[in-house]
Amino acid sequence: MPSSGFVVLVVEDDVLIRIDVAGAFEASGWAVLEAGSGHAALELCGSDTQVDALITDINLSDGATGWDVAWAFWRRDAIPVIYMSANSDLPQRRVPQSRFVAKPCLSSALIEQCVHLHARFRQEKIRRPIESGRAPAGSSPPG
Repeated sequence: MPSSGFVVLVVEDDVLIRIDVAGAFEASGWAVLEAGSGHAALELCGSDTQVDALITDINLSDGATGWDVAWAFWRRDAIPVIYMSANSDLPQRRVPQSRFVAKPCLSSALIEQCVHLHARFRQEKIRRPIESGRAPAGSSPPG
């Protein structure tokens, strides 16, 4: 389970779903940011706000889609992305190594997917500098 300091952004225009998902992540130890629209999420993306994982609905009410939001964050920094939607998955629109969860879904399923993806992303970020001969900041190269 993530410790405090890991931040998930929940992007969902349905306030009841957003509250449920955000509350479940908070109860699991994540710090949570919420955006009620794609536009609000894109504003966060353009700021220095830390986001370690993204949970997004695909069909948002203001023109920007979850696809748009995910790609904006992905260009900023490769982070775990979980799409949730009652519509069909379109794998060709997703960012690499993302997941799709069909609505309705249990918050526990989102958390499980997010924890799994986040752990994998952290391992890859550690492994890449070591494989290139550079140790990540704050760590020692393997002995």
